[in-house]
Amino acid sequence: MKQTDREGVNAVGQIFTKELGWIFREQTVVDYGIDAQVEIATEKEPTGRLLALQIKSGKSFFRKRGDNYVYYGEERHLRYWRGHSLPVAIILHDPETDLTLWQRVDTSAIRYGKGGKWSIDIPPYQILNASAAEALARGVSDASAFRKLRLTLDLPMIRKFADKFEIYFVIEEWVNKSLSFRDCKIYFDSDQIDNGDPDYIVSQWIPTHSLDEYMADVWPWLSYEYFDEEPERSGAEEVEEHKINVTLSDVGKAMLTLEEYYENGIEIKEPEVIDDNFLDGEAEEYYRSLREDSGEPYDEK
Repeated sequence: MKQTDREGVNAVGQIFTKELGWIFREQTVVDYGIDAQVEIATEKEPTGRLLALQIKSGKSFFRKRGDNYVYYGEERHLRYWRGHSLPVAIILHDPETDLTLWQRVDTSAIRYGKGGKWSIDIPPYQILNASAAEALARGVSDASAFRKLRLTLDLPMIRKFADKFEIYFVIEEWVNKSLSFRDCKIYFDSDQIDNGDPDYIVSQWIPTHSLDEYMADVWPWLSYEYFDEEPERSGAEEVEEHKINVTLSDVGKAMLTLEEYYENGIEIKEPEVIDDNFLDGEAEEYYRSLREDSGEPYDEK
């Protein structure tokens, strides 16, 4: 990443964390038009509401069109942003003046040109600071959008589970800790539970002592039942194990059905021909006249 880009990401991160009090997460692995995500947070806790950011740093991005600044974009980025699970905002940062502006990528604000070219105006008063929090948060992903994103991220695991005949979880609960549910060991063969290594280990520390809440939070697309006795809640042991058998729930199955539709669409089937000789005399005459008018021979067979 260029030094100017680095300065822009750092500056924008500082504004979101220190002035707005939100959680800033730079996207360092894959950059295809999204540089970071921010999560709206209150004084008490994060909210799970996310906003994706495209950050552009440098004096060259501050072009004027009338009273506003203007951002000129690429077709591939716009196509990516409009299909993104999260709302997207463009952030312009001038490292020379420390001016930082923002604009949401809304279809209504975009001007389209020829050959896939497009632009969007950014008013000079849309400064990224604490006073922008309310406007930025308006329309940002709610709980339903977050759930959709979560299922999309879990899709590879959902597909893998769908191909397995049996799936077993052994979940650790640290009974005397506030972050009680921790490692989840996943087995695709019951013989491995006592005699082999797990196929996967998923570590997420969840602040609950309810297995129902843990499963709803971490594995919302699974149903479960105990295949071993439910551990007693005595608190005498530091770590208890929940041994459960899991299967895809209606949510998981529906996700696979929707993905099949997204990828392949609906199969179009030709109507079944029940009787080739269904035409009566008037119909035969009608179709014959159509053929004659078009100059094509009519085959009564």
